[in-house]
Amino acid sequence: MRRTAWLQGRRMQKFRDVLSRWNGGDLSMMEAGELLGMSERQFRRYRDRYEEAGEAGLLDRRLGKISTRRVPAEAIEEMLELYRHRYLGW
Repeated sequence: MRRTAWLQGRRMQKFRDVLSRWNGGDLSMMEAGELLGMSERQFRRYRDRYEEAGEAGLLDRRLGKISTRRVPAEAIEEMLELYRHRYLGW
């Protein structure tokens, strides 16, 4: 299992545990957010997304997206060609 998938699974498990304690009345929203390392407002957002879409709503949306700062493949190839022909000892 990849590390990222494992970490997301662990975060979801912790969220479900804290959410069930909050639903049971054991925690306030502020305490639940603190246990998860987020604000009360963020906990509310997570709760709403979980109720709407289940676990899929909690997946990190940034994963799998290509960075906007990524260097184009052509530029990488050009640089590698320069190293192969001009910097032979590199």
